[in-house]
Amino acid sequence: MLVSWMATLGAIEAAAERGCNLLLAHEELTYPSGGRGGGFEHLAWRVNRLRLSALARHGITVYRAHGMLDRICILDDFGRALGLPEPGIRDGYVRIHEIEPITVRELAAQVKERMDLDAVRVTGDLDQQVSRIGLPWGGLGLNVNMSFVERLLDSGADGLIAGEMDDYAMRYVIDAGVPMIETSHAVSENIGLRNFCQTLRDKFPGLRVEFFDVGRGWKNV
Repeated sequence: MLVSWMATLGAIEAAAERGCNLLLAHEELTYPSGGRGGGFEHLAWRVNRLRLSALARHGITVYRAHGMLDRICILDDFGRALGLPEPGIRDGYVRIHEIEPITVRELAAQVKERMDLDAVRVTGDLDQQVSRIGLPWGGLGLNVNMSFVERLLDSGADGLIAGEMDDYAMRYVIDAGVPMIETSHAVSENIGLRNFCQTLRDKFPGLRVEFFDVGRGWKNV
């Protein structure tokens, strides 16, 4: 088995090269995400066609594990990797971590170091102090998920560390006066996926489990 954040062409080829016939992916295999479009025409889109053809050619099955892995490991493993204390508020997917007051600039530097990133994007005042951190991990910092961000704000978050965010979401938190630091969707979730690989190895010692890191989707130039 190969575990990957998404069944990208790179992940599919890595599975084939490593002799894996099962690819466990956290995200959806085909676009448009969520199956929007009302039919199957999107399966003929260029990237969908390339991925499906590669899977058929190599005889690889894809299994998607999304929300269950968020609950089992991904969210909490992200917080631990960031060096945050255990959350003072834990309500469903809401986590509020209380830390000593720190400027957003200092917190962003810590996030870069902990996540081994050359850059992060920051929305808001770099000199603002924060002490109650919420985690819109993965894609929960995107505009389509502002209801979750609002839940974090209602729970008292005065700073956010996200996976992925977009311009609409940035405008929301700017007007809310709550800074948000972006790491990237995959980076925020790869930590939990790596740890899940070890869980599988421990529970199924006869199963060879490989991990493929899709990396961050953009480069800092």
